[in-house]
Amino acid sequence: MKFASTIQILKVDPVETRKSPKDGSEYQIHTAQTALLNDDGELEKVGRLRIPEQMREKVKVGIFRASFALEVAQWGQNKGDVIAQLVDLIPVPAKRPPATA
Repeated sequence: MKFASTIQILKVDPVETRKSPKDGSEYQIHTAQTALLNDDGELEKVGRLRIPEQMREKVKVGIFRASFALEVAQWGQNKGDVIAQLVDLIPVPAKRPPATA
């Protein structure tokens, strides 16, 4: 199941390195501060978006139509939960001001 939403990536966060409590191995978390926009392009909420490994090069500051897919988390405190995973970003062109006569 896929769905899309308009988002604005405000800031790509520095990479965070964590250690697994099970085996002590290190892993990295990539996130971005992201605004959720309604259908009129107005701000609804701001939060942290987790960036999957395959999307890391594509995530930049800007406004996007973001596609998400539902999946069941296989790791961490969300293990077994149904979560939305970012799968694609399509840039939204900037709106031009109306032409004056």
